[in-house]
Amino acid sequence: MSDMSDKLNKMIAEKKAALAPIIKELRPLRSKCQELEHLHTKKKTEYDSLSASLGSNLHNLEQEVRGLRDHAQTEESRHHFLMHSKQLVELQQQKVDEELAIYKNSDPAVRKTSLREQYNRKIQEQDNLGKALRAKQKTVREQHAPNVAQMAMWRDLQALLACKRDSLITRQQFKEAETGDNILIL
Repeated sequence: MSDMSDKLNKMIAEKKAALAPIIKELRPLRSKCQELEHLHTKKKTEYDSLSASLGSNLHNLEQEVRGLRDHAQTEESRHHFLMHSKQLVELQQQKVDEELAIYKNSDPAVRKTSLREQYNRKIQEQDNLGKALRAKQKTVREQHAPNVAQMAMWRDLQALLACKRDSLITRQQFKEAETGDNILIL
């Protein structure tokens, strides 16, 4: 056992001797590894911080861009609205200028084509129509009472004629009953 123990000790010494230079090389590498791990941790922390900061800035910039796009769209819509309004006003001004030129013209045939003359003509027609309707309304009001009385007399006449017809029918039935023409004897 002692031999075996010596052999094992000798093998261990040989392995130690063989590993000693490798361990000597490994020690500076371990310290370098620790330094690199420390540097890696530090750089990773900086990276994470910068990444979070950039993410926040990106979100803020996206919101700002959205707001500016909405504002631009609103302003563009407003611009189109104002341009169309301007065109309408220009057309209306053109019509007014044309109407003034027609109105200032001394030719009566040309003046008849002006809107003022056309509207005055329509107003006059409506006034005449209103006068005619008022006259007709007056006539209807004046004739209303006699017409109502005439309708009442007409209904009375119809009732009188109906009574006469009923009386005539009753008399004919009575005469037929007296003569016995329609009597059945058993």
